[in-house]
Amino acid sequence: MRERAVSARSGMAEIAGDLTGSRLPATVAIGLVFGFVNGLFSVALMSLIFSGDLRDALPLGIGVGLTASAALALVIGTMSRFPGMYGGIQDNSAAILTLAGASIATAVVGPDAVDSVIAMMATVSLGAGVLFLVMGRFHLGEIARYVPFPVVGGLLAGTGFLILRGGFGLLQANVDDPLAADGVAVLWAGLALAGAFLLATLLHWSSRTYLLMLVSAIAAFHVISRLAGVGQAAALDRGWMLGPFPEGGLWPGLAVDALAGADWGAVAGEAANLGTILVLAPLTFLLYLSAVEVGTNSDLDTSAELRATGWANLAAGALGGPPGFVYLSDTLFAHRLGGARRGAVIVASLSLVGLTLVGSTVLEFLPQFVIGGLLVFVGIDFLLDWLWRSRHRMSRLDYVLMVGIVATIATVGFLEGVAAGVGAAIVLFVYRYSRIDVVKHQLTAREHRSNIERPIHESEYLNEVGEAVLILELQGFIFFGTANQIVDTVKRHLQSSGNVRHIVFDFRLVTGVDSSAVALFERIAALAREHGFQLVLSGLRPSARAQFAQFADTYGDILVDASDLDHGMAWCEDQLLQDLAVDDTGGRSLPEDLTMRLGAFLRARTIDAGEHLMTQGDPTPGIFLITSGRATVLLHHRDGTTVRLRTLREGTVLGEIGLYMGEPCTASVVADTVCKVLHLTPDAFNDLCQNDPSTAADLHAFVARTLAARVSHANRTIQALHG
Repeated sequence: MRERAVSARSGMAEIAGDLTGSRLPATVAIGLVFGFVNGLFSVALMSLIFSGDLRDALPLGIGVGLTASAALALVIGTMSRFPGMYGGIQDNSAAILTLAGASIATAVVGPDAVDSVIAMMATVSLGAGVLFLVMGRFHLGEIARYVPFPVVGGLLAGTGFLILRGGFGLLQANVDDPLAADGVAVLWAGLALAGAFLLATLLHWSSRTYLLMLVSAIAAFHVISRLAGVGQAAALDRGWMLGPFPEGGLWPGLAVDALAGADWGAVAGEAANLGTILVLAPLTFLLYLSAVEVGTNSDLDTSAELRATGWANLAAGALGGPPGFVYLSDTLFAHRLGGARRGAVIVASLSLVGLTLVGSTVLEFLPQFVIGGLLVFVGIDFLLDWLWRSRHRMSRLDYVLMVGIVATIATVGFLEGVAAGVGAAIVLFVYRYSRIDVVKHQLTAREHRSNIERPIHESEYLNEVGEAVLILELQGFIFFGTANQIVDTVKRHLQSSGNVRHIVFDFRLVTGVDSSAVALFERIAALAREHGFQLVLSGLRPSARAQFAQFADTYGDILVDASDLDHGMAWCEDQLLQDLAVDDTGGRSLPEDLTMRLGAFLRARTIDAGEHLMTQGDPTPGIFLITSGRATVLLHHRDGTTVRLRTLREGTVLGEIGLYMGEPCTASVVADTVCKVLHLTPDAFNDLCQNDPSTAADLHAFVARTLAARVSHANRTIQALHG
């Protein structure tokens, strides 16, 4: 709240500075230019919406559009954290509103049709305002990333087609006979103006060129028509001009009267179209906002801009106007001109209000071909931007999807295009996701074992029989499109390996499992009973465990549920080691003759449960040989957390690295149960090396063998993971 108050005071100071002193002339000039251009654009869009059966209400529609655009520009320009953020009613929303308005005009007879259209625009603007505010309040600006780019591009290109079609219709609909000479002249004049705009765009001419062409086209029309002996009144009668308008201003007032006289049943019938606008508007806004960041090298507060745009749309809705947000080209152009000023935005907004007050006088001097040509240019520019310029930004399949959406909108309808696009995007996503290998890693017990430190003879045995355990590390979402990969992997391993006793499925990286995937595991269970192996499910999340509950009840005799992969592998290793005959090592990994020769240097000790054999950071206590019991190796982090590294069983040796390196203990070792150990202290080790070099050499060889076995196992794991 305090940050907003500071921002508001800063904005007021900027406005005061823009409207006083030496900055005032430039501020007023820039504001008037943008006010004129945006006013003309608003007139063009409202001419598109209020066409056909709604043509008689065009003066009211233009008044609504100008006041709504003024409100949008004022609120966005003053509340935005970015100075000089220009906004107004949007073309993509206007294209959809044109379809909805035509439908309402067909269903509703009389003046109620106009009220219903204004009520429709007010409703969608108010809804957009609430949506923007909610997205800003809960920081949902990243939601646009979840909509596939080809779908957004297809919808925007589709709106471009609708605007293009509306522009052509406007060029031909406002003359008595479109095929007559004057009708053809209006059409070609509009197309020539649109072509000039496109040429300026393709050649990257300065944005001032557009304003110059607009003014030149209007002036040339009036000069040529006067030379031809056609006055202002005659031009209005022939449909060459915008109008005629009733005397006085075009100020529409608030939308309260329209809301009272609207046919809400007809408005409700357009819910699908209005819902499409509420989806498309925030997506387009967020795309434009990203473009503003890139074009101005700025870092914008997306949530703050969403809130500012939300309040602006509420204001536009109160006036009965269509929704809107930032004008990308105006904002970037103003930034390049040095006109990124809040004061200029206020001047532009006031000029739009002034245009509504004297609109009946000024707007009747606008030639119809200028409005139609502007719409044709906007429509073609949309199509070029999304069907041509963006073709290199997506794969061929994505591009085909986008073109298909546009084709559906052009031949069937906008809502059908939206539905087809969303459906195709879902199918495409499923297809692509199903091609991702759900089996991230495929290992055996030779490459990956539990964190239990076992005697050398047990480790060597596990290396020999490790192929009997298959480990499948799964990832992603397992559904009907990816579950078959798991079944196929199991079948291939069964064909290539003649002895499989356990298959471990690690679900640690699995985000979810659907019901069809659970059903496919029944096929694996059938294979397990046929080939005589057991299934181990490790790392199941609670939701997935609940889905597998009935599966576990049915196949409990061959199924093991382990909390994680480490416990699952420990269980499998214990099963394999049951076949290992107990030899004469007596649970020791040191050879018996070496143990006897070391007897004079070893100290037998009993370590109680919970007592430390080693403490992280302390000087090394020497080498321990665990003859019975179990201990755990723990690593203590600086943030106070502790990680269990591995478990030590009887017959294992520890402490050899610290003794040979002469370094402090890198981890702590705590007895889980009462442990009996043989302890070789550093002093005893030194005595051994000095007094019995032969025995010391055998001990060195044993330690080297132990370390080599660990390194060999680590290498196999690395090769299996990256091979």
